[in-house]
Amino acid sequence: MSRERDLLAYFESQAGFAVDLLGRLVSIDSPTSDKEGVDRVGTLAAAEFRAAGAAVTSIPQQGAGDVLRAAFGSEPDTTDGRGALPFRGDAEPPAPARSALLLGHFDTVWPRGEAARRPFRVEGALASGPGVFDMKAGIVLCVLLARAFKERVLRPRLPIVCLFSGDEETGSPVSRPRIETEARAARYVLGLEPCNPDGGAKTARKGVGRVIVEVIGVPAHAGIDPDKGVNAIEELAAQVLALKVLQDRAAGTTLHAGLISGGVARNVVAPQARAEFDVRVPAPEEWKRLETSVLNLRPRNPRARLRVEATLTHPPMVRTAAIVSLHEQAGRVARQVGFSLGEGSTGGGSDGSYCAAIGVPVLDGLGVEGEGAHAETERVRLDRIAPRAALLAGILEQVESA
Repeated sequence: MSRERDLLAYFESQAGFAVDLLGRLVSIDSPTSDKEGVDRVGTLAAAEFRAAGAAVTSIPQQGAGDVLRAAFGSEPDTTDGRGALPFRGDAEPPAPARSALLLGHFDTVWPRGEAARRPFRVEGALASGPGVFDMKAGIVLCVLLARAFKERVLRPRLPIVCLFSGDEETGSPVSRPRIETEARAARYVLGLEPCNPDGGAKTARKGVGRVIVEVIGVPAHAGIDPDKGVNAIEELAAQVLALKVLQDRAAGTTLHAGLISGGVARNVVAPQARAEFDVRVPAPEEWKRLETSVLNLRPRNPRARLRVEATLTHPPMVRTAAIVSLHEQAGRVARQVGFSLGEGSTGGGSDGSYCAAIGVPVLDGLGVEGEGAHAETERVRLDRIAPRAALLAGILEQVESA
């Protein structure tokens, strides 16, 4: 039996534990806005990691769920084989080995009360419930790896750090600095976000941005003195069309007017109006092009005033040579486990995008197969937990760098 088949057999033996833990995680409401709920998930995960022998640190966050860091895996032997350090006492000791970073999050998009309304449910090989696919099944994978290391089944080449944020669904505005700090200490990053529909990994992600246009007009009576006013809604309509032409479908850049508001009453010339756009860009240069154009918008009506904001909340995760190499190595492991690991891109952002932007190779979308992220049809395949855990374990045993 191959090494990967040994790993697969071990994780198959953990099926009961995995389903039980997944059910307990899904039964806790953890919307991003509910710090208490997110931290309850973190407390449960921390207890499981500690039981598996991991070194666990909870990093307090103000305004978001706490970040959890769970580390396991031995540092490489820095002695000369006889217990003596191979450097002089006045020399600098060797730097600690860089880690393999596994990245996940505790928060979901579902409001408090959703777990009671739509509880965790197992039907055959499928499990459903809020957050089961995105991404509480990914948390289970990390705990399984820690248990495998404790039981001396997993023999990683690098120390392993599992890091979980509590505000990923809103762009990780609070936890991002910690994520980047851990990424800088890593050789590579494995993202436990949901996989592509075919089970493939994600080797590229679009950057995610937000554009806000606010128009300040002049109120007036719509029937008596309409010419004395400046209609902010009409000005905003022109600006929406001006922004829409910046979209470049061929390049992969999209702009979507998702929120719009304005006016005070039907018979009043609207004194204000506001639109918020979702923006997706495939590369940094596309965001720069769009940002420059947005910040140079000018009012069509010279009496109107504009306030414009353009923010890139997630940088693009560009498919680099290092990411391609990481995927190729992971693909070889997958074949040894018994399946094919494809690859693809996605329009959604993740914490992995921040890691890739600072130059660390990232292979994302390594979570368990399923469907329906952010939808009530969300579900995950329980029969794929063991193969995906074996894939991760094989990567950690075989891959030292991209």
